Amino acid sequence: MYKVIIFDFFGVFCAPIATNWFKKTVPDYQVKSAGFQALCKRSDLGELSRSNFNNETSKLTGIPVSEIAKGIEAEMVIDTALVGYTEKLKKSGFRVVCLSNGSHEWTLQVINEHGLRHLFEEVILSSDLDIVKPDAEIYVQALRKLNIQPSQAVFVDDRKINTDAAEALGIRSLIFMDTATFIKDFEKVKKETV
Repeated sequence: MYKVIIFDFFGVFCAPIATNWFKKTVPDYQVKSAGFQALCKRSDLGELSRSNFNNETSKLTGIPVSEIAKGIEAEMVIDTALVGYTEKLKKSGFRVVCLSNGSHEWTLQVINEHGLRHLFEEVILSSDLDIVKPDAEIYVQALRKLNIQPSQAVFVDDRKINTDAAEALGIRSLIFMDTATFIKDFEKVKKETV
C-alpha cells in the first residue's frame, strides 16, 4: 500500500526558475547551455551559494548579476492547483515529502516565501546530501530517512531520467507533465493500493 508521495519541487510545484530564465534571456543559450548546466549541478550539490551561482552565471552570459537575480525571481510561479490537491492528499492520510535537486538556501527560500513548508513532512535536498538525482543513492537515503520500503512510495518528477532511476529501485513513479494529468494518473495509482 502506498503511504508516501515523494515530490520533486522545481518543475512540479514551481517552474524550473533558473532554466526558464536562461532560455528566455540568453540569446545564445544553446551554445552556453553545457556551462550553465554545470553551474546548476554545482549549485544542486551545494558547491555554489546563490550569490556565487549568480556571479558565475554573469561571467558565463555577460548579464549583470542584478538582472540575473531579478529575472530568476520573476520566473517563480507556484502551481496552486497542485498545492490544493496535495493538501487534500495529506488530509486523506498520505505522507507528503519533497525530494529535489536544489540548493538548501534557494529551495527553502522559495518554499518558505510561498507558504509551502506545511505541505511537506520532510524536505530532502540534493545539496544537503551531496548527491543529485538520478543517482540511486539519493532515493535510498530518502527511503531510509522516511523509514519506508520502496513499495510504499510514489515518486513524482518532471524528468523521465529521475523517474526511471526511482522505478529501478522499485519505487512507483509518475512523470509530472501538468496538474490535471497528474491528478488523473494519481487517482489511478490510488486504486492500485485498494
